[in-house]
Amino acid sequence: MIKRYSIVLLLFLILSCKSKEEKKFFDFDNVEYFSLDKSKEDEMGENNSNSIDNGIFDKIFFDNYPEKVNNAIFYKTINSNGFSKFELSKKDIEYLKDDIFLEKSSLNMFENAYACAPQYRDVLVFKKNKEISGIAKICLSCRQFYIVSSKREIKTENFGTEEEYKSLEKLFQKYKN
Repeated sequence: MIKRYSIVLLLFLILSCKSKEEKKFFDFDNVEYFSLDKSKEDEMGENNSNSIDNGIFDKIFFDNYPEKVNNAIFYKTINSNGFSKFELSKKDIEYLKDDIFLEKSSLNMFENAYACAPQYRDVLVFKKNKEISGIAKICLSCRQFYIVSSKREIKTENFGTEEEYKSLEKLFQKYKN
């Protein structure tokens, strides 16, 4: 009887242990960090107050956009005036790869109480062999995110714990200063 339970338990452990590579949101070897400039944010706020459309900037700042990773208009816009661009160090890339952007089990469903609509001031563009493999837009003030990946069927519902947001905020501040 104990042998049967041992075999079943061993089989369960083997089948449930996917490799970390399968659980990662993106395949990447480079990460570009884009931060919305305060002056651009102020300009957008003034335009919105005067009912002036900010076009693509509003979509990037407020919406679940882009829908696919290979959106040339999105990438060209965040590389233009209005965003500051930073290349993440290899150490920070490994940290994001191994600790932040991967599927995990969590009780995150109890943490999601949003007090505002997201304003995505921080954008991470993940690349593999110089090709975009994923995008993560982060709103630190509301603790919300929007992720699009070239991988099929990633499970992001347990992403976004308070600890992850604090880690990302610390990482972003390191590059802004």
